[in-house]
Amino acid sequence: MKSGRRGVFYEFILFGFYLASKLMRHKAHLLGRENLSCIPTPIMFAVTHDSYFEVPSLSRVYYALKPRPDFMVMAKNDFLSGRYLSTNYGKRSRLLRSILLMIDKSGLPMAIFRKLKLAAIDRPFVEALSKKKEELKQEISDQLNRFREGSAQGVSTLVFPEGTTWGFGGLKKIRSSVYQILENTFQETGRKVYILPINVKVDRLVQGAKDVFIRVGPPVFFRKPKEEFNRTLYEILQGLHTITFSQVAAYYLKRLAEMKRDAARTVLFRKELFLQNLEGILTEMNRLARDRALPDFDPALKDRRYLSDKAERFLKYCLKKRYLHKKRLSDRKEALLLDIERILSSPPVKEFRKANPLAFCANELNSLGEQTIRPVFDARLRCR
Repeated sequence: MKSGRRGVFYEFILFGFYLASKLMRHKAHLLGRENLSCIPTPIMFAVTHDSYFEVPSLSRVYYALKPRPDFMVMAKNDFLSGRYLSTNYGKRSRLLRSILLMIDKSGLPMAIFRKLKLAAIDRPFVEALSKKKEELKQEISDQLNRFREGSAQGVSTLVFPEGTTWGFGGLKKIRSSVYQILENTFQETGRKVYILPINVKVDRLVQGAKDVFIRVGPPVFFRKPKEEFNRTLYEILQGLHTITFSQVAAYYLKRLAEMKRDAARTVLFRKELFLQNLEGILTEMNRLARDRALPDFDPALKDRRYLSDKAERFLKYCLKKRYLHKKRLSDRKEALLLDIERILSSPPVKEFRKANPLAFCANELNSLGEQTIRPVFDARLRCR
């Protein structure tokens, strides 16, 4: 087994990710740290993936690993295009795009990706639509064989099994990359490749610093037919979901907007009632979590002061994003009005998370089971 420590430059890169998480004002919470000790190798880190925002906080996982295995990273093919930074992070500003293009051309990002043993894989539903189906299948097979050969030699793999950040909220369909690497390695060498499931959730809809919850499950090894294997992995990752304040508050606004959609009058939003209802909703949802009907919560939501602070920062976010509007009622009083149309808007899947982040977070919560979630909220909202 090779050492996971691959020189000063490698450690500097990982520290750079840690530093980036600080500069981006991440408040990372590593849950399930005990599952990172004495891990079997080779192992596949199977990580959920909603955006690139949370990636720097994954450095916390690396620093908690014992031992730190040598590993490859499976990523989409534009990482190795030579224009990764300018293409993905320079869309809103011509100046920023020019600066990032200069950095791309310096070769530094490419050197970093190669040092991290990053290997690209085509995503047939995005970049490679112009290729012939059989040609694409062969390319993907060849790329997966590289990871399989690495596993056979004891090299671990970090993979995002959903294969995309596109979605309407909640865990997306599990692609077959994990299955193929694990099954092919076992059939050809008899070597077990364990899976380390990791679910990452960001408390997105609050002004200021963002809490990033990284929940790690115990390493598992199992063999099943492909569809059943993917379904089992889906259930494992879903069970590691962390319910955040943003998910709960977003679902509250979305459900309120749905209930008032046909109302002919303006819908007033009362902050005091919002906080009062949230306390009752969270009490009931906490009971459901204890009964294993729902996954775990951000544990700090039990603290009223913390909850109140989150609510204030959430409302500032909603005003900034125009989900709520201020209206002056008199010289001394202001009211908040619900923008039902904006809350319930449904952009295309490629744009959904960025165009309507509130609905995205609401859907994250709803994906845990609408038949369980909706009655808890409706019981409070009908008494409004």
